[in-house]
Formats: sequence, C-alpha cells, structure tokens
Amino acid sequence: MVITVKDFAYQVPTTVAAGATVMVTNTDRVAHTVTADTSASLFDVNIDAGGSASFTAPTQPGTYEFHCIYHGNMHGTLVVS
Repeated sequence: MVITVKDFAYQVPTTVAAGATVMVTNTDRVAHTVTADTSASLFDVNIDAGGSASFTAPTQPGTYEFHCIYHGNMHGTLVVS
C-alpha cells in the first residue's frame, strides 16, 4: 500500500490491512510527515522532499486520522481492515 504526497495533499489507498507496511512517497519539494492525530506512537514518519519512507499500519482495524506536523492544512484518513 502506498500513500502519495503531491501538491500538499495526501492520496491514500481505500484500505490497508492491519499490520501492513505502508509506503509513503513525497513528490513535493518540501518535507512532510504522516502523523496519527490521536497518538504519534501509532505512526509518525517524516518524508524528505522527493523521498519515501514506510511505517507499519496499526494492528487494530479502524479509522485513523492523520496530519502533517509541518503543514496544518494537510489531513488524511487511514482505514485499517
């Protein structure tokens, strides 16, 4: 599963499997994060400009809101099944 960051917005897959590795690709010219709203311990990954990184999806199915700590207008939802 891949989350793409493009033009200061997240493009998120419909669902990801619990415990799956989630790749994040950043096509922007600035760094971004994918940080869980409720607790950064769920997932929190920094993606350099033009780079990629990965994190492990939560093991409990559910809906997880996330944001970029650098850009307050960037929000997304990760649905774990």
